[in-house]
Amino acid sequence: MLAELKNDLLFLLNILESIEKIHIYSKKVDTAEDFFYANDQLNFNASLTLLANIGENVGKISSELKNKNPDIQWQDIKDFRNKIAHDYIGIDIFIVFRIIQNELESLKKRVFLLIAEELKNKNFDEKEFQLARESYYYRHIPFSEIAS
Repeated sequence: MLAELKNDLLFLLNILESIEKIHIYSKKVDTAEDFFYANDQLNFNASLTLLANIGENVGKISSELKNKNPDIQWQDIKDFRNKIAHDYIGIDIFIVFRIIQNELESLKKRVFLLIAEELKNKNFDEKEFQLARESYYYRHIPFSEIAS
């Protein structure tokens, strides 16, 4: 898929689905240590994979969309993906937990606004958006929070 604005909707929806799953996996813990050790590290490892997925999708988003939204730290997100992929053992659990607790919610809200804006401006396909709403894959996204 080409890095064009019209193709960015699915990448953004993938980011939102990953964020929602991370919230599910981390909601019952209060500390980085608890998160790391919970469920024999299954939730922590799954969340790292989802954080890497977020960075992977950010890397596929068009320059046009990134340039229109410089307030989102696109490069930092992609860089963290690379850190996960290439230094998995060296990942600081406290940084991961801080990102999950403090950064993902604001990214989610910003992506909601971005999708709504691009739908309104007819840069995203409304039909594709509706198909995503009906898809089982995106079942964790609260589509009602996207003002389209």
